[in-house]
Amino acid sequence: MAEFSAEWRWWLLARLAAERAHLFFQMRGLGEETLTGAPVSGKMTARDVLLHVANWDAVNSERLSLTLDGRHREIRSVANVDEANETLHGRFQSIPLEQAVAASLKERSGFLAALNRLPDDLLHRRIALSGGRRIHPRTWARWRFQHDAAHAQDILAWRQTRPRETLRQIGPKFLLRAQLKATRREILSLVDVIPPAERIQRPVCGVWTMKDLLGHLTDWEKVGVEGLQQLVDGQTPEFAQAITDFDVFNAANAAARMDQSWEAVWADFTATRQSLLALLDELPQPALARPFQAPWGSTVSAYTWLLVWMGHDHEHAIDVRHALGVAGWPNYLTQHGR
Repeated sequence: MAEFSAEWRWWLLARLAAERAHLFFQMRGLGEETLTGAPVSGKMTARDVLLHVANWDAVNSERLSLTLDGRHREIRSVANVDEANETLHGRFQSIPLEQAVAASLKERSGFLAALNRLPDDLLHRRIALSGGRRIHPRTWARWRFQHDAAHAQDILAWRQTRPRETLRQIGPKFLLRAQLKATRREILSLVDVIPPAERIQRPVCGVWTMKDLLGHLTDWEKVGVEGLQQLVDGQTPEFAQAITDFDVFNAANAAARMDQSWEAVWADFTATRQSLLALLDELPQPALARPFQAPWGSTVSAYTWLLVWMGHDHEHAIDVRHALGVAGWPNYLTQHGR
């Protein structure tokens, strides 16, 4: 069936990346005390949510691995999900936030690895579990992005009840790094769904192709690296170029990259992100609160400065999905302001 072509898997991975990025995006502007002390999804804090999604990623990684080994009849359905969640919640309380973030990254990586090992025919085959229940393994993958989406919606609803100033805290660096990686994976998953020949031809953001968009993301991220390098050096950032008109800045940089190859743009795109993350690793947590003037004139903290690049990826991922005419996805992933 066309629905289950090889392209179907790429779109599945894109949806998993999009919903995970959306979940992490809802945790922006929250300090560690809020992340570990404020119930944001039922009685779960953000830390609890991270551990909760990590646990279910691990459960489903094991299911996929058993299926690949032909041992699917050993897989038992969870008899009472609410009871299982309640038991797990009691174990979360002693786990530090940094460990919760690490667990969410590790278990999602493990789940994706297990999913990638499962061949297409097995992914879409109806198999029998212990007790006789039958299921398609692709369902376990669908549950993963639906699960992220549900908790993201809870946190978004909670955010909408908070005074704006309480959402402008300085978050922990280790979570910020995870957020940057999640939104970058969101972009990378969309590169994968576009055939290589179309990446330099098909418009995905206005008139820009994917090559143009990656160049755009890189040019702005170079500004981010410029400021971050000075912060790491203990200086207050001062920028070589004031950016008073975003359209002029974007047009000039797009024109400069017009004749560059996909390979050249891709190399610059990946190297610039590596530089940004390396500098973030060097920056002490207290320095994230340091204020300075951005090249467009507003005063920002170093933390907000880094949120800009996370938000930039997330914003343009929405543009790409909209341009590609993605059907059946929620509006918050395909349209701005939803």
